[in-house]
Parts: sequence; structure tokens; C-alpha cells
Amino acid sequence: MKKAILFFMLFSFCMAGDLCLMFWNMENLFDIRDDPGTKDGDFMPGGAKRFTYRAYALKSRHMADVVNHVDPDLLAMVEVENREVLEDLALQLGHYRDWEIRIDEGPDIRGIDPALMYRRDKFVLIHCSYYPVFIEARGYHSRPLMRADLALRGSKDTLTLFINHWPSRRGGKAETDPYRLYAASVLHSAVREVRERHPGYAIMMTGDFNDDASDTCLRYLMQDPEIRYLEAKRPRHIYGTYYHEGEWVQFDHFLSAAFDSCGLEIKETRLVAPFWIREMPGGGPLRFYKGMEISGGYSDHYPICVKLGF
Repeated sequence: MKKAILFFMLFSFCMAGDLCLMFWNMENLFDIRDDPGTKDGDFMPGGAKRFTYRAYALKSRHMADVVNHVDPDLLAMVEVENREVLEDLALQLGHYRDWEIRIDEGPDIRGIDPALMYRRDKFVLIHCSYYPVFIEARGYHSRPLMRADLALRGSKDTLTLFINHWPSRRGGKAETDPYRLYAASVLHSAVREVRERHPGYAIMMTGDFNDDASDTCLRYLMQDPEIRYLEAKRPRHIYGTYYHEGEWVQFDHFLSAAFDSCGLEIKETRLVAPFWIREMPGGGPLRFYKGMEISGGYSDHYPICVKLGF
């Protein structure tokens, strides 16, 4: 009996732990090859940005440096061109043999897509799908919403992750609010679908929403009493994930739902901004591109991460 109790206590101790989910807008993680189906001509050696293999290698290494600094178990991303750039990234990461990649090339005219990398020693992917975001008023497809259902190895818990990259503010915030509001409605419908079909799944929503938490589109989601906004702790003198012309905005967010019905708990949410990826003065993200020039930084967004306990 004592041996059985000791075994149970040891097993429970081994199962307990933390998981880290990281989200990052990768700021145009392109390779240097031409894709005839998309407008990626700027990101080539002969293109406007003079994007050579040397520049690509530097961009990939810099992104890997920050990911390794966070050391996530799940890495959600937007502004990724294809699987090949993620394979190059994975080779530079800790636990590089354990990373699985999921990306499907969508209809975005520039060829940028949401993507997911996850540790196969921690998770099993049981479902992946996409929800189209067609902006009828402009007659084009925005980036689709990506859904991944991931079962945690060694437990009965399943996490549904939604990765978003909502329509930009190009053309003016007020003029483009309806497009983001439509994306919010697509996400809300998808969340309701998961709650109805899989009531035991925990749900996490993340991405570049191109809106702050106080804006109409995100407040639309938060009207649902089951959706919780996760406020990210920020380093001192950092006031958002994006900095442009002297103004800070928090475009990148985490929201959750249905965590009460599973064995996962949300422990901490934070914005990641070590000093070496900050631009001075101002403290905004040290970008890799400045207009058509390559400055050799990292990204125009700071990443965010959430720690999950199980």
C-alpha cells in the first residue's frame, strides 16, 4: 500500500509542470526565392529590399535568438512565407529534433500566413483547420484564422489554439474597423463551435489583431462572459508590442476560454522585450527592415508569451 501511494505521489509530481506558449509577428519571414503566385518580389536579391541570402540568414538567426531566449513549447507566428523558412528556423532552436511544423499557404496576396511550431515530445496534433476571412467590401481574402487542437502527452487535456492576423489599419482605423470586426465575428463563431462540440477543451486565442484591447473589435469578443482577456505584464518603459512615430500600441494579445473545464491553468502572461531587441531612443522593437532598407534588427513587434500550468 505504501509503495502504491509513493508511486502515485511520484507520478503526480512528474506530471506536474509548466508549458510556455509564445506568439510573435515575425515581420516578413521570407526566403529569397520568387513565388510566382504571390507578390514577394521585394524579398529577393534583385528586389527593392535587396534581400540576399546573407540577409536572410541573419534574419533567421536573429529570430531564433529570441525564440531560444523564451524557450517555448508552442510557437505561434504570423507573417511567415512557407514551411522552408520554418525548417531553417527550427534547426537553430533548442530541442531542434523535437519541433513539428504546421503551415498551409493561404490566399494572402503577399504570401504571408499564420503558422505553428510545437514540441512533439509535449503535444500531439489531433486537428488543424482554417477559417477564411473574406473582405467582401474590398473583394480580397485577408489572412485566414488558424485553429490547432493539441493533446498534451501523458494527460487527458486538450488545448485548442486560434492564431489570428486581422486586417491592417491601412486606409485609416475608422475605415478598416468593419474588416477587423468581421474577423472578430469569425473567431467568435469558431470559439463557440469548439465549446459546443468539445466542452472539455481549453481554448487560447492569440495573434496580431491590429487593435488594442480597448478598441471595438476586441471589446466585441470580450462581451462574451466566457472569454477572458489576459493582460500581459510589460517591462519597465515598454508600453505595447508595436511602436510607430512615437506612439505605442498593443496589437498582440492572448485571450482564453473554457479553462475551468480542464487540468490546465493560466499562470503568467508577459511581453518579451530584452534590451538587445530594443531600438534606442524610444524603446520600440528593433526592426529588421526600415522601409526598403535592411537595418538588421529582429521584428517590428515584440513577442508575447503565456505560462500554462498542468
